Amino acid sequence: MLCVTTAITPLHQWGREMKTNTQKYQKNGFKRKMGGPERRFLSLPNANVVMGVRIKGRVSQNLLKSAVLQVRQKHPLLGVRIILDDHSSGWFTQDNVPEIPIDIRPRATNEDWIEVATEELKRAFSTETGPLMRMVLLQSPDVSDLIITAHHSICDGRSLVYLIRDIMNYLEYPDHEREPLPVMPIAIQEYLPSSAAVGWLTKFIIKRMNRKWLRKGISFNTKDYQQLHQEFWQKHHPSIFRWELPPPQTTALVARCRQEQVTVNSALYAAFIKAQQHIQGNSHEYFHNILMPVDFRERLIKPVGEAVGFYVSVVMFKLKITPEKPFWEIARTIDNRARQKLTNKNIFDSQKISLVSPSLMDGIILAKHGKLDDKMAIGHVKRKGLDKLFAGIMVSNLGRLEIPVDYGDLHLDALIGPVAYSDSLQKVLEVVTVGNNMYFTITFGETLISKNTVAQIKDTAMKYLEQALN
Repeated sequence: MLCVTTAITPLHQWGREMKTNTQKYQKNGFKRKMGGPERRFLSLPNANVVMGVRIKGRVSQNLLKSAVLQVRQKHPLLGVRIILDDHSSGWFTQDNVPEIPIDIRPRATNEDWIEVATEELKRAFSTETGPLMRMVLLQSPDVSDLIITAHHSICDGRSLVYLIRDIMNYLEYPDHEREPLPVMPIAIQEYLPSSAAVGWLTKFIIKRMNRKWLRKGISFNTKDYQQLHQEFWQKHHPSIFRWELPPPQTTALVARCRQEQVTVNSALYAAFIKAQQHIQGNSHEYFHNILMPVDFRERLIKPVGEAVGFYVSVVMFKLKITPEKPFWEIARTIDNRARQKLTNKNIFDSQKISLVSPSLMDGIILAKHGKLDDKMAIGHVKRKGLDKLFAGIMVSNLGRLEIPVDYGDLHLDALIGPVAYSDSLQKVLEVVTVGNNMYFTITFGETLISKNTVAQIKDTAMKYLEQALN
């Protein structure tokens, strides 16, 4: 049972003490309070995100270890653990955190990484001891796969791409010293644009809710999180499909989207929504929910640039499509609705979770999974629909990232992921474009949908895209 108890800014002041309300730099590291969206991941059993890079050329194990040490210095959140205070607030601290582990294994085939990534999704981090990142190198003489797993509280998909680029840079120039990148401000209230401010009525309601919850005297500890994690992964079985669009088709898709004046993301959504409806029908209401992840790095008062951290939100709208409509008409409809939703007010709406009591966040998550019998927490789960599937598919497109593919004798041959598992989304499609190749990774649970159905949706969606380009 539960216990009731886009520029990089160098850190010129590294080593001097700097203090704010939530963050302190000091000689041996820093301690920084977690924001609400970061803290929410602490009790989630599916808080891991996995990304990999396929490298052509011989990867030196010693140089890789050195490169990982260097990037840890550059991106401070790679070397943290999480501690809880008396109010259940989470704090990142660099105090007494071990090195990032690198597990080196032989590589046999191009598909080995899928088995590794699937297992890494399920393997818990020891958040109290840290670090919140680990790596696996699948090595062969000519080709290697470097697979990075991180706790979602310290990163998003774009962060992992930047991290891969930095590791590759260090492998190419191992003697080139770089100054650490500061921990940039998270999206707490003082760094939000004024248009995203939380209204007084919302603050009043959340404050009253917190008081009611805290009177119960309910709190949780690491054992509660561990028990939830173990039982969750006994029920859920993630699967991953990966494929890519070669340069000619990628170039054609981007050019056609420009011509039709829609984003690539809208075109991808149109293809997969049409395919989903063709294969699965539209009888479920959640099939009409469109979720779009948004990177808000440049919307903060102090933009975070290429820092590693969690700088993503999601906007949502409902849309019932008529599959008989022309493909680009559907894409334009999705695009127009998405643009209407991309306001600071909507993008930063999730930040109001920072006002919620951290123990109440945990209580809601544990109640969702049947680990807490509390009327208030269960009521919140029911009202928000957290106990149901929320969407048939979510498409997350990181876009075209201008990072090199050649690093001396090493070549970035492919990106793998990012991979994240959700029990609220039937399918999660992650897309990233590097070097004129568009890489697709779709993650799903076999308890929610069969492999055969996902394969049919994938093939049908890619056929719709192909037809739309002809």
